[in-house]
Order: sequence, then C-alpha cells, then structure tokens
Amino acid sequence: MSPAWWQLHLRVPGQELEAVEDGLLAAGAETVSWLEDDAASPVFVDGETWAINQGEALFAGTEEGRAAIDGLLAQPHWQSYQPRVEALAEQDWVAQTQAAFPAQQFGRLWVAPRWAEAPAEALLLRLDPGRAFGTGSHATTALCLEFLSETIAGGETVLDYGCGSGILAIAALLLGAESAVGVDTDPVALEVAGENAQENAVAERMKLCLPDAEKLGQYPIVVANILAAPLIDLAPLLAQRVLPGGRVALSGLLHAQEDLVRAAYAPYFSLAPSKRRSDWSLIVGERLPGERDGSPMPAL
Repeated sequence: MSPAWWQLHLRVPGQELEAVEDGLLAAGAETVSWLEDDAASPVFVDGETWAINQGEALFAGTEEGRAAIDGLLAQPHWQSYQPRVEALAEQDWVAQTQAAFPAQQFGRLWVAPRWAEAPAEALLLRLDPGRAFGTGSHATTALCLEFLSETIAGGETVLDYGCGSGILAIAALLLGAESAVGVDTDPVALEVAGENAQENAVAERMKLCLPDAEKLGQYPIVVANILAAPLIDLAPLLAQRVLPGGRVALSGLLHAQEDLVRAAYAPYFSLAPSKRRSDWSLIVGERLPGERDGSPMPAL
C-alpha cells in the first residue's frame, strides 16, 4: 500500500537555505517548512536565519514522488544535508493541529481555542492560534498571564505594549480591569487583536493603536512581551507610561539577557527577582516615586 506522503528531512546551513528550498519546490515538493535546529542559537533579527535549519518537505506518496526525492539525493552535495525519507500515512491534520492547542490555566484565567473544552465554571479567554503572536502556549505569554492573574484587583487601566494577538490586554479585562490599551507596530496584529476582543466581548473597553497614535498617559499596570533589544530601547518610554507606585511586567527575554534589561529599568523601577520558565524570563518592577541615582522620572 502506497503512503499518502513521502516526507524528506534535511539539516541545512542558513546560507544554503534559499537554494535548497528552490530545489525542493522545483522537484515537486508540495510544501517546505523550516524549523530551528535543536542545537542552534536563537535568532531575533529580521532577515537572519539560523546557522543550521531542520527542513521538512512533503512529496506526493507516489512512485513519481519518491523518484523526485531520489533524483535530488543522487546529487552528491545533497548527502551533506543528512537526508532521511519517511513514509507518512493519511492523517487527520486538522485534529492533530487542534490537539496541540488544549485549554490551559494561568492562575484565575483559562485560555482555549474555540474547539477546546474548558471547565464549565472557568473564567475563559477564547483565542485561536493565527496571524499574530500570543496564544498562551509560549513561556513568555504564560509568565505574563500569571502576572496579570496575580496583579489585577479590579478597576485598573492596563497598557499592553507590543500587544500581538491582544491576549494580555483581553486577559486583563476579563480579570477585572476597567479598560486596556493595546499598542503594536504591526497593523495586522492590531486587526487580529480587535477580532479577538470582539470574540471575548471586551472590544468596547479596549483601544488598539499604532505607537504614533497612542494617547500619552500613565497606567497602574504596563505589560510588554516583546524582545530584549526593544525592551532596552523602550525603557524611558515605558517608564514614562507607569504611574508612580505602578507595576511593569517585561518579558520576551532570555535568562542571559536579564542583566542588560534590568540595568535599563533600574533607574525607574524597584525590580523584583526574575521569574523563569523554560529558557525565558519575566522581570517585574514597581515604579519609583521620583529620582534615583540622578535619573529623573521621564516627563510626559
């Protein structure tokens, strides 16, 4: 019995990625996907690739499909990519994808896509994986959700800077915040966040905007789940947005980047010990009332 698909696995250096992908598609691959190699260092710069990439290419499970793969592997340089061919049976890909996103609990809040079941009494945020970052499955999002669950007492206004899917702003509203502002540089992310806010019946209490359109203000709670470099650059701006005595939660940084981020925020905040999950960290700080070490509170 013929397989449904032939899957070709490869390990490809970043500088050869484009040529290899072109070769796979020209040979008849239906899809080509690339993943970070297990031993690779993280890359966070647009346009850069990992030093080594794990590739998966799907070919039709026919004699022609297998012949196409064999034709590629007959070329000597393709053997350097450590090729491995796997026969795949027909599978319910939709069911497998849905199973990868179960309902998850973060303190008082549950997050689940529309197809996943959650406890009947759960405080539930419905969010499907899609076009913008933030489903709860990533460690940085989980850390921020737990922070909000612990921190929101009710009636606050929350700023989510770099809101992505809007998950943190929506979570804050479901947990009892009075209003939330989501800021992102990506118009598509803002569109997705708006759709998610509608899905969770909080759109009337949530404002979404690009950074240039943000109305200057100060908030008792600010969350920013982005990356270490922009967090460092944004330190004066984000400090400006936090009320004296308010709290900031910073994530999207690796353990090794904690000291640099903490140094950028230390003039403005009293910083608690970092919280960690997997390779990622969360830094929480309380806004100082005035000057410290000669560093004034930024003016609005």
